[in-house]
Amino acid sequence: MSAKPVAESTWSIADVERETGLGKDTLRVWERRYGFPIPGRDHLGERAYPEDQVARLRLIKRLLDAKHRPGKVVPLSYDQLQDKLGSLDAQVPRAATTSDTEALTKEQEQMWVQWLAQDQTHLIRQSLQQQILRNGLAQVVDKLVAPLCGLVGLAWMRGDISVYQEHLFTETLQSVLREAISSVDATVPSQGHRPRVLLTTTPNEQHGLGLLMAECHFALESCTRFVLGTSTPISDIVQAVRQLQIDILALSFSPYATRKDLTDNLQQLLDQVPPSVEIWVGGSGAHNHSRFLPKGVLLLRKAGDVSVQLAVWRLEHLL
Repeated sequence: MSAKPVAESTWSIADVERETGLGKDTLRVWERRYGFPIPGRDHLGERAYPEDQVARLRLIKRLLDAKHRPGKVVPLSYDQLQDKLGSLDAQVPRAATTSDTEALTKEQEQMWVQWLAQDQTHLIRQSLQQQILRNGLAQVVDKLVAPLCGLVGLAWMRGDISVYQEHLFTETLQSVLREAISSVDATVPSQGHRPRVLLTTTPNEQHGLGLLMAECHFALESCTRFVLGTSTPISDIVQAVRQLQIDILALSFSPYATRKDLTDNLQQLLDQVPPSVEIWVGGSGAHNHSRFLPKGVLLLRKAGDVSVQLAVWRLEHLL
């Protein structure tokens, strides 16, 4: 297939890689295998991608992150990709992500997106820190973080911000939340306080923001916490639970968690951890598949439920 002549406003393959997060080799393979993208050539004979194809690649990357297969989404038109993304977003109940949240005003949305588009992460950091000082960590986690994450995801999908800017936002947000957790621990040390909580995600679950949001609430409740990060093998989770004498195993599932992965992993954990250990799950993925959760697993519909359930746990254990 001969290359199309270069149109106005084109992107180099390196720029497309930075913008979408799709590797150069992947783009070349897709050209041969699926007939898309179809870059033109610049005056040096290098690939040059028109803006409409870059916009389509952004949507494809979003669907790949949601565990769709390349062969099923790469050949789709822009409108078909948008329809698929709309169906994906509809699977995430508002209660699972923004329950008890206050929607951002249009002016606020524009301000946050503008800061990101202009790489002004210092303003994002300052604003988050001020919100925590003014309203408290729990309020910020429950009422601001989820709407912001949704806003940033939509801004990336529209092409208002780049992949690296989305990553900068995530890293800045996580950094601010970790600093806030450290401040809480310095005020009310968690060491020795029960319950002892292990926070992690199961294999194939790479998204850790929900876990960090839950940790904020566990910190505010002065729990002793052990954080393993994301995508921990089941055998290692079980070993940590036993050796660290864990009371509560807290797991987070993103919207992209499949029902099979979620139910299989939870059943393995139920079968292997001591019966005295409670398993608490949260996140949109857990909410989406709530009717398939194995018996004995507690669903937290929002991060703020941590405080309520801890009060119940402590009452039952007379702490």
